[in-house]
Amino acid sequence: MLTDLDIRQALEFESPDSPVLSVYLNVDPHRRSPEKYRLALRSLLVKANDAAPEDLRKIQNYVETGYNWHGRGLIIFSCAAQDFWWVHSLPIPVEDKAFVSFRAYVRPLAALLDAYERLGVIHVDQIGARLYVFHLGHLEAAEGHLGEEIHMHRAGGWAASRYQRHEAELARQNLGEAAELAEAFYRRANIRRLILAGTEKNVATFRAMLSNRLRSLVIGEIPVGSHATPAEIQEQAADLVHQAAEEAGRDLADVIITTAHKNGNAVLGLADTLNAVQTGRAQRVVVLSKYSQPAFRYKDSKFVVLSEEEVNASGSEEAIETLPDAVDSVLRRSLLYGIPVTVIDEHAELEKAGKIGALTRY
Repeated sequence: MLTDLDIRQALEFESPDSPVLSVYLNVDPHRRSPEKYRLALRSLLVKANDAAPEDLRKIQNYVETGYNWHGRGLIIFSCAAQDFWWVHSLPIPVEDKAFVSFRAYVRPLAALLDAYERLGVIHVDQIGARLYVFHLGHLEAAEGHLGEEIHMHRAGGWAASRYQRHEAELARQNLGEAAELAEAFYRRANIRRLILAGTEKNVATFRAMLSNRLRSLVIGEIPVGSHATPAEIQEQAADLVHQAAEEAGRDLADVIITTAHKNGNAVLGLADTLNAVQTGRAQRVVVLSKYSQPAFRYKDSKFVVLSEEEVNASGSEEAIETLPDAVDSVLRRSLLYGIPVTVIDEHAELEKAGKIGALTRY
């Protein structure tokens, strides 16, 4: 499982004298056979012109001989010269990408951390509910309430009607107790999104029993049988989560644009967003997925500026270095500071307003 320490190691590692090769590879067995994703990897590595030969060999050897075929997405960061090897398999898909720089390329990882952060899924049936928390697709916590089993009676007549009423009441009691458990469980887990899984009838009954707070977190429902495994449930939930994250990102972009235009606590454009992050004023950042721009960084202070004019105007004698992507720096520093980052594929108004923005503290 990908831990906070793993993420911090990826964010903080730098190799000024040797390149770092970053590879994101879709290994979803529903979309690709091993032969196909190995071919896709070879295509990525051919284009990684500035990568060290040892890193190219190491990653190719791992995928072809060491990878255990589990998961849907694979992330690898390698810098053999500095003995840095970072690899994680995820139960969620990723888009193919290879990138060479002096540090790991974390923009796709930032998008995954936002879209697939702690997710609650409640698997409902007549005898109760199983409560799950997934983080980046991995099962992080689980709890269940299984009440008295419901026995369906098919005989006709007055007795059958009495049994049916009893069974219906018992089912409601089971689900009511599960709803109370869910309130406490998900308050402790501090989730932002919740999915209900089960038959349409059971889910509808259970949803009505949830508190207003939990109902407000529900992003959708998925149909699953009573014997579905956590892995099967998570896999069905993944597409729904991606859609919900994109919608939430667009809503956030709307809020930032509106707030900035009203001279509120929000900024637009790379220069102001970078400044807000570096000075600790940013609260949330949103950016278009394909936006990038080179920049400069002071080697000692790690302060990033966007142009040589800014460097010259500062009068500082501190050595500077070129950054291939200032947006990646914004996202990296945001994650290190605990500032939530949202990456969205498209937003017409944000495109016009600078492609990136942030809510600020003041």
